[in-house]
Amino acid sequence: MPSSTFSSEPWIPAGRWGATWLLALVLAAVVVWRLELVTRAGGQRPSVVDDPVLWSLARIQVDADPGIVAFVGTSRMALAYSAPEFARAAPELRGLQLSITDHQAFGVLADLAADDAFRGVVVFDLLEPDVIDPEFFHQSDPYVRRGHALWRSPGSLVNRYAASQLQSRLAVLAVGGRRIITALVGKRQWPAPQWVAIDRQRSSHADYRLATPAALRAKADRRLPYYAPTTTPDAWLGILEREVEPLVRRIQARGGDVVVLRMPISGRLAARVDEAYPRSRYWDVFAARTAARAIHAGDVPALANLLCPDEMHLDQRDQAAFTRAVVEALRARGVLRGRGRAAP
Repeated sequence: MPSSTFSSEPWIPAGRWGATWLLALVLAAVVVWRLELVTRAGGQRPSVVDDPVLWSLARIQVDADPGIVAFVGTSRMALAYSAPEFARAAPELRGLQLSITDHQAFGVLADLAADDAFRGVVVFDLLEPDVIDPEFFHQSDPYVRRGHALWRSPGSLVNRYAASQLQSRLAVLAVGGRRIITALVGKRQWPAPQWVAIDRQRSSHADYRLATPAALRAKADRRLPYYAPTTTPDAWLGILEREVEPLVRRIQARGGDVVVLRMPISGRLAARVDEAYPRSRYWDVFAARTAARAIHAGDVPALANLLCPDEMHLDQRDQAAFTRAVVEALRARGVLRGRGRAAP
């Protein structure tokens, strides 16, 4: 029997709870709508969170289709490749964005080499300073492991799919709750829009008009010390021959192909890399020895003329030109001949 003074039973007020919840949902929707308007007015675009599960959803699309062209690399490739433009330039083929920002992608190349089903083409983003430490060859391993363990957690796939649907539609989600609270309570200033937005196909789009020249300069300044010379030509070539060449030959043995693309870079970074890694002693020797198709951006006028606002990454307005130039370079070298539907 309940005490006459206190009761252990929870007290639930009487009333029409359906109407209460409906009102709460309406108010929440109004708040989100207002925040979305303010966010978009400030220049922020919707952006999907790119994590190992989202990468895995792209990786599971790899099959035995020889018309697959997998774009593999770092943020350089992620910000350069345009999926819509590839579809227009090569409608008979299937392009896949498998690049990983802030991770060297040698592990992805190794994963495709180990996949007996893969018979397509890999376009592999490489810059000379990437080849300085064999440990870098394992940076993308967590993504690869996640890609092979998807079947263990179907719930995470459903959650990631649903989250990506919302993230691709609401710009306010790209700002994040913490930044919004800080803006409303602390700084009283709405957060500046992020330069980069990512879509559900994992294509990244950088709008460098949103960045100040000083910010771009500071970003480039922080990067420069990491591109000083750190290895001899023989050591550099030795790493590639030991770590990459077996992967290239394994893919080619199944009818696939590998194109190693020296990406466009600009400004002081380009000068630093050219000085630290003279082309005649590094790239040209590699190109002569490798079984892969080696393409230097400097040898393709349409790529050589592209400028990187932060010295390393292309602006979204140059993605279409980059993608068309790569497709044309692959066609000119016969890489795409006989692949896909009604291939030219």
